Amino acid sequence: MTLDLELQKQNRKKMTNHNSHFKMKSNKEIVSEFINATNQKEWDRVLSLVHSDFIRHSSSEPKEIKTNIGLVNFHKAEIETFPDLQEKIIFAVQEGDLVAARINFSGTQLGQLINFPPTGKKLIADFNCFFRVTEERIKESWVEYDNLNGLIQLGHYKLNEENN
Repeated sequence: MTLDLELQKQNRKKMTNHNSHFKMKSNKEIVSEFINATNQKEWDRVLSLVHSDFIRHSSSEPKEIKTNIGLVNFHKAEIETFPDLQEKIIFAVQEGDLVAARINFSGTQLGQLINFPPTGKKLIADFNCFFRVTEERIKESWVEYDNLNGLIQLGHYKLNEENN
């Protein structure tokens, strides 16, 4: 019986040492990799970090983006509008399969934004995004940002002088 216990201990130790070489990434690390891959326009990497049946929800247009290919196409179009676009995670909190992130967006509008012509102005804004990560890939996201602030910064909308 003691020999069996000793062998079990040795096997557990080997498994622990073996598994430490293949550490799973945290969900926050996966989200960070996704943001970095998007910034670098590494579309194949983005596709590998996002489930093929991914879905993105937002109260802004587009209200829903389906599939990882749909998401890549959305980001490619966004880069046509803001060629120097960069996103940076300000902070992220992980709980279970969810990651909540506050992200900074920075980009110069050199392309068409829906029906708004290019202004050459820089947009700097923070937004909130929640990611659901399963099987080490992003499965779903919820994105909310302040569109009015963005339109004001870009010069597409002016507040009434009486309200200032």
